[in-house]
Amino acid sequence: MLALLAAIAIAFLECRTPHSAYNGYGAITGALRKDGAAPMRYRVLVPWLIKAWYKLKRIEVRVWHYRILKGLLAWAAFSMTDMVFGPVVMLVMAVLVASTVEFDYWDLYAELLGITAVLSGDPALTAIGSLVWGLSRETAGLAPFISLSFGGPWPWALAAPLALVLVRVVQGRARLYCERWTFLTYNLYLDPGLFYSVLVSAGIVWGALSFRRLPHAMAMTAWAPIVLVGAGWLMARARETRIFLPACLWLAVLIGGYV
Repeated sequence: MLALLAAIAIAFLECRTPHSAYNGYGAITGALRKDGAAPMRYRVLVPWLIKAWYKLKRIEVRVWHYRILKGLLAWAAFSMTDMVFGPVVMLVMAVLVASTVEFDYWDLYAELLGITAVLSGDPALTAIGSLVWGLSRETAGLAPFISLSFGGPWPWALAAPLALVLVRVVQGRARLYCERWTFLTYNLYLDPGLFYSVLVSAGIVWGALSFRRLPHAMAMTAWAPIVLVGAGWLMARARETRIFLPACLWLAVLIGGYV
């Protein structure tokens, strides 16, 4: 119930987020037509679900359909977090997500669901979460390595990289929407939003470096959030703090241990 309430509350907050061709709702048409830029063209879970909703008959997407699917995905991600780590950790993650509603990212929920499912150590959840992650975010290549690090059922996590390959084959080759390395060209420009990304990144690294206070699976995989933060600053637009949120899971587990 808490997970549902958190998803509903955040869904209302996210109704204010603007639409852009570079993320969320605005990138769906480009993914469906296979003419969008990378990486948006390869984030296909929600576009393909919407296409199935319309029974493969249309490309145009009604925004309320998108918001319903995004809300359900948020509910699934929070429910998985609650099931694996408990309600306190889930609520911490919900607060962090709510603090970054400026940009529209449905894929953060898919990535959070995937990471949490892999960390559960359950084979079925690992397979499902890895597939969802692979259809949603290019970071899914980490799934089998995360599972292997704590002795999880890593063969089931291979669903993530296999999904990444499938998507590349189906969607074709796409040009990047910006430079491959964004640290010097974009992420050094001062901006109020950038300071929040610095704060969140510092919190994530602190959580990872405090691995001795984390449960076994989180301690053995504490390298993963550092890799995700590094990739975000080097190869993404760090100004958009939401790209770092799934990596906050380790921080949320640490905070949950103090509550």
